[in-house]
Amino acid sequence: MLGRVVIESRRRIALVAMAPLLAVGACKDEQCVVSTTQYSTSVTSTGSSGPTNGQPIARFDLTQDFISHTPYAACAQGPLQDVGVVRLKVTSLSAAPLQIVYELQGTNAEGIPVWSYPDSIASLMPSQMLDVGQVSVTPTHVDKGARVVLKRVDVVP
Repeated sequence: MLGRVVIESRRRIALVAMAPLLAVGACKDEQCVVSTTQYSTSVTSTGSSGPTNGQPIARFDLTQDFISHTPYAACAQGPLQDVGVVRLKVTSLSAAPLQIVYELQGTNAEGIPVWSYPDSIASLMPSQMLDVGQVSVTPTHVDKGARVVLKRVDVVP
């Protein structure tokens, strides 16, 4: 039941977060220019203790579809700031199946976290790619930086 509540909660967050993006399409003023740019970045995590110490764990690939519009005054129904939806794919770099508890953090150009996404993966098999999906909606371009904080990594039998 808890998993269902979390999924429904994430859907509500996604719909609320997407509302400003959808409003951009309602702009009818011909002076309003709407553009979408895709940004991306990757972060590779390394184990820091136990049997995974010093070993590559996983690559976290982030992509962001960033919607911008100019000028704001010409797009009265549009959002008040430009934002982008961040999506995540995790690829195992380990030779063994792993259970991973992590926190993904998007950072600004100064390296200061501006959003975070805590999550866990029950079982990530060697070379497996897991499409996590949407993890954030942010006005900060994802190519400014990101980091992964590994909370726990266990080799699963």
